[in-house]
Formats: sequence, C-alpha cells, structure tokens
Amino acid sequence: MGVNQGQVEAWNGGESVHYVDHADRYDRQLQPFADALLARADVQPYQAVLDIGCGCGVTTLAAASRARSALGVDISNPLIAVARQRAREQSVDNVDFTVADAQTHPFPADTFDLVISQFGLMFFDDPVTAFSNLRRSLAPRGRISFIAWQGLGANEWVCAVGDAVAQHVELPTLGGIAGGPGMFAHQEPDEVASLLGSAGFTAFEVESVTPDILIAGGGTVDEAVSFMLGMGIVKGLLGRLDDDARADAIAAVSSTLANHNDRGTGVSIGAAGWLYSARNP
Repeated sequence: MGVNQGQVEAWNGGESVHYVDHADRYDRQLQPFADALLARADVQPYQAVLDIGCGCGVTTLAAASRARSALGVDISNPLIAVARQRAREQSVDNVDFTVADAQTHPFPADTFDLVISQFGLMFFDDPVTAFSNLRRSLAPRGRISFIAWQGLGANEWVCAVGDAVAQHVELPTLGGIAGGPGMFAHQEPDEVASLLGSAGFTAFEVESVTPDILIAGGGTVDEAVSFMLGMGIVKGLLGRLDDDARADAIAAVSSTLANHNDRGTGVSIGAAGWLYSARNP
C-alpha cells in the first residue's frame, strides 16, 4: 500500500459522498472553528496562503478574500471538484485548488507566508515527514495555524454516540499520534508540540476552542440525527454493534440530541478543538 493510501481510497470513495452531498451543512456546523482559525491566522493582503485538507474550500475561499493568493490542497477529487465549482460561482480569481497528498507533494520551497488547516492535518501516515514538507513550503518566518479535535470526552456531540455505543460494546482506543492517523490524532498538545519541533517549527502555541456547534448546520432533530448517521466517526462507532444494539443506540442518540434542540435554530451541542500555531525559523 502506498503512502496514505488508505486515506486516498476513503476520501475518493464512500467517505467523500456525505461531505459532497452536505457541503453547506458541514460549513455551517463547523463555522465557529473556521472563524477561530481565520482570526488566529490573521491573513494579510500581501500573503500567499496554503490550505491543507481544504475539503470543499470554505476556508480557502475565506482566506483568498483577504490574501494575495490562496491554494487549497486535498487528496479528494470529489471535494476539490466542489471547491472549484464554488470558486467559479463566487468569481474568485486569486484562488486555485489541486488534488495532492501534502505529505509528499513537491511544494515550491520558501513560497507561502501562511499554512492553515481546519481538521485536515490528522491523517498522515508519517506526520513528521508531512509537517517537514509543509515547513519547507513556508517562507522564512512563515506561520502554520491549524485546528484539530480535542479528545472524544471533550466533544459532547461525539459523546452522544460514544456513550450510546459503550452501553453495548467497549469503545476503541481513539487518539494520539502514536495511535496512527485519525480524527483524534492531535488531541494531545504535548505530542503536537514535539511533532512540530521535530519537523523544524518553533514558537509553538496552543489555544482551546470550545464552541457549541449546530449539528447539520441547523434544522430539526430528525435532520440532525440523519446527518450524524452519515458521518464517518459515527458510522465507525455504530458499525461495532449488531442490529438490535444499533437501533437502541440510535434511539439514545436521538433522545440526547432532542435535549439539545432549540426550535429556533436546531440542535446546538458542545464541541472542542485545539488551535495550534507555530513558525518557520
């Protein structure tokens, strides 16, 4: 199997379908994190920005509106197709998107002023090699700012599923760089600080971002439940159950989300990420 081949197959197959079908809902659900990321990045008009794991391009396009130029990179052809379509519809002419693996892609050295990512840097087979490659793409004193999930226990929206599944089977161990790529790979700030240091970054900083998020970007409880059932982490947890236990777990998730429903906006529930930043010497 090639470098990051499992991720390539997932994000060019079934994992991408839900994101493409519900791109606007994902954007609204994750908006508090995108806002926090862009505030920390503090994009300036003279800067060239590289957005890694850009998905359907919402953060890339937002950066482009403030920067000299922006390049969005993702391993998913379907997601990049959405991003390009959005750029055309919005008539954004200082943005480009490319399908590439950021761990191995030969970015031109000393080119970008800023690397950003919203939940896109947790999936590398070899994180040190990947972050070293990104650092080489930065100009001297260039910065990296990225959002990654805190642990499952800090994310109430995931616990809604995890707690229901745990009533039937033991949950898998999730998280930590040593555990391999995945949603919670960067949940430990000390590990991320060491990783970035090994990749040659300095001036490490971390900030906790703990907003309430609107599941599915708003709507009814049924819409929120249906949306969550299509998410990769949820499908993975529920896939550990037999049919009867799965039905019980879904009922429990629905009940939990109903307790967080504001009929004016939708299901609003706690989420938690780390906002990491560092500098190229």
